[in-house]
Amino acid sequence: MVRIVRCIENLDRINYPKELVYNLTKLYTFKGKDFYYEDVLKQYMQQIIKNTIEHDVFAAAKILNLQVNENRLKLIVKKGSEPKTKHEKIVQNLKEVFQIIQKNGVNLELTSNEFLKLGSRVFDGVHRFSFISDTVTEMDNILEGRKKVSRRDSLDKEIVDYSNAKNKFKVEVTQVITNFYVDMLNMQCFDMQNNFISLMICYCLLFSERFNVFKYSSFFEYYYKHMADFRKYEEESKYGWETGFANTTELNKAIIDIMLEGYRVVEKMVSDFEFDKRLRKVDNVEGVIMKLGNVFTREDIKAKVPNLSDSTINRALVKLRDEGKIRPDGTGRSAKWIRLVPEEMFTGGVQQYNIFDFMKPDED
Repeated sequence: MVRIVRCIENLDRINYPKELVYNLTKLYTFKGKDFYYEDVLKQYMQQIIKNTIEHDVFAAAKILNLQVNENRLKLIVKKGSEPKTKHEKIVQNLKEVFQIIQKNGVNLELTSNEFLKLGSRVFDGVHRFSFISDTVTEMDNILEGRKKVSRRDSLDKEIVDYSNAKNKFKVEVTQVITNFYVDMLNMQCFDMQNNFISLMICYCLLFSERFNVFKYSSFFEYYYKHMADFRKYEEESKYGWETGFANTTELNKAIIDIMLEGYRVVEKMVSDFEFDKRLRKVDNVEGVIMKLGNVFTREDIKAKVPNLSDSTINRALVKLRDEGKIRPDGTGRSAKWIRLVPEEMFTGGVQQYNIFDFMKPDED
């Protein structure tokens, strides 16, 4: 019997072309800003994560081809409606699993039992989920016997090799996760939905390595969006797998690409939030001016709101001047400003923005 050499056992075959190095540099630059992103958006994190979970469930249901109409899907995910069919039960389970991962994903216990519990939780109340067992022949002296061997044993060996590659041999972690994922696809350890649970495990491993982009952006939505490419690369990875020379390059690139795509969304969230803060500061200046009377100076504004910078006050004055609400009387910092419109016109055009005005619309 020919011994199978898994991907995780032959990571020396991997090379790092310029494009991959460039993308990894960008990825880890973004990853290094994770604490900054969370600090800027901290007051909205609960809602952001809730939105991400909903999008993960919607996409996962499509990947599994669950027969649940869109209205029922939204009722179960958004409103907590009780499931009426087996497929609706899986939707409910998925929501609970994604909530657990978002809350405790960084503390993932890397064991075969944990992966079994993950699959069992997804299909709880619908299907019994377990490892496949193989019947093997062995010789006991001159007698030939047969026994059942669970593929859990192979997974346990894979987990040890994964930990060694990541911690002992210091292989770049997205490469290790990609190769672990390919091994899971080809080892077929589970008795049902092996490919989906392998994808779930890949997602959990990325999450446990603190790629926090998936707090803000849906991993499964990106996978579904690019599913044709992913399926192609997954299929290509089968060739040469048994000899340890599977082609995992394109699949690894695709995983990195969806993380970069997600981080660009996070960057826009943060940018929009900072814009929102600046806009509110300018609006605050308008509110102060409204109370200062018909003639005022920059120093009058500064006295009322000393925490505002000169640049913010100048932007507000220019904005109001361009709107025809005030005009300068003189030049320089000591110039006076004259109000040209009644008090009620100062607030009529002001619109307060919120970070979620800039997020992807999410219909009920």
